[in-house]
Amino acid sequence: MQSELIDVVFRSQKRRDLLLLLGEEPRTMEEIKVLLDVSPTAILPHIKRFTDSNLVIQKNGKYELTDMGNQVFKKARSLVDVLTLVEKDNYWIEHDLGGIPQYLLDRIGDIKGCNLVKADPSQIFEPSIELFNFFSSSRYLMVVSSFYRPEFLPLYSKLGRLDSEVSLIFTESVLDKFLHNYERKIRKFATMENTDLFVCKDGLKIAELIVSDRGMMISLFDSQGRFYHDYMSCYDPQAISWARELFDFYKSKALKVEDENIIDSFTSTSKDGAFSESLLLSCH
Repeated sequence: MQSELIDVVFRSQKRRDLLLLLGEEPRTMEEIKVLLDVSPTAILPHIKRFTDSNLVIQKNGKYELTDMGNQVFKKARSLVDVLTLVEKDNYWIEHDLGGIPQYLLDRIGDIKGCNLVKADPSQIFEPSIELFNFFSSSRYLMVVSSFYRPEFLPLYSKLGRLDSEVSLIFTESVLDKFLHNYERKIRKFATMENTDLFVCKDGLKIAELIVSDRGMMISLFDSQGRFYHDYMSCYDPQAISWARELFDFYKSKALKVEDENIIDSFTSTSKDGAFSESLLLSCH
């Protein structure tokens, strides 16, 4: 029976499209015909396959999924989303997904709308004007970064002054570089009312994550641990929600820099070339 259902759902593109359509809401034959751009003669055999398999019933002039049909739809929807993501671009195959927890990997189809943005080789070490301008009007901004981006510091400060909610998670080495070059600005940022600064251990398997109400972008290392400044971006609400959960995952493992005493402790230990045991334990 299991292999028969797999055949019913996936051996036909028309049946797969029909299942996904009815998963949204019950439909009349006229609606099915228009939305799938098919004739009744072409779609009726597929509806019969579904009704014979107890996945679809006809009720009050509409075709709708049975309880079992709904369960099959949920699984099929998830699989189709993942396949859409992978087939769209090789980025997810060629890059290390180890920085994404399993419960979010299980829902990676939520970001199926992502598009690859390739870095211009001549501008890799220059400020990303496109990203800066895109996120500059955000109502909130969440950032996880394991590499040094000093060009974004004005954006973080600007949004903080405009009462946007800004949360930054830097690795120890990144925060160390910021404190070395911009200590006064980092101290001010950490004490602003609507900003949060966190630090986590080095060795993250994610290069950068930026999430706002406008969209999200994520950069990953390749399978050899290399980073090419390319990133995937998406503006779908579902993708933004997924990215927020990924940010919260890293936030749960980070130490919050709540006052200047923590910065003092951090700078004193970093100057000695080693971070304090208490900081490291807090980031586990």
